[in-house]
Amino acid sequence: MNKRGFLLAEETLKLVIAVIAIGFLVYFLVSLYFSSQSSKELGQAESSINFLMNEIEAGKTAVDIYNPKNWWILSSNGELCICKDNQYASCNEKGVCEISEFAIEAGIKIENPPITLNINQESKTINK
Repeated sequence: MNKRGFLLAEETLKLVIAVIAIGFLVYFLVSLYFSSQSSKELGQAESSINFLMNEIEAGKTAVDIYNPKNWWILSSNGELCICKDNQYASCNEKGVCEISEFAIEAGIKIENPPITLNINQESKTINK
């Protein structure tokens, strides 16, 4: 058997294993980063929905919402929600909800924050 060929195969195997290990490390770090971002945005959504509910209870007619950018304010079944998608069904996994008698006719996207929401205390509606 040729020693040079054997050493070349051994070094190639080490190189392949190193590339696979680096790939897993990169995948892990990217997953960790996006998980952190999701947690941050979910915290912002929770703060925003709590602020909105406090302003409604205080009888305000307008409120500014700043975060999380590109999320949606939705209502359904007696709840107000801030969700990542414009789908009420996904709010349980990617959003926060609060029980409320106020309704939003169409979803409101939080784009170019702050957005001003108009609160009609008589008709119990919220619009942009």
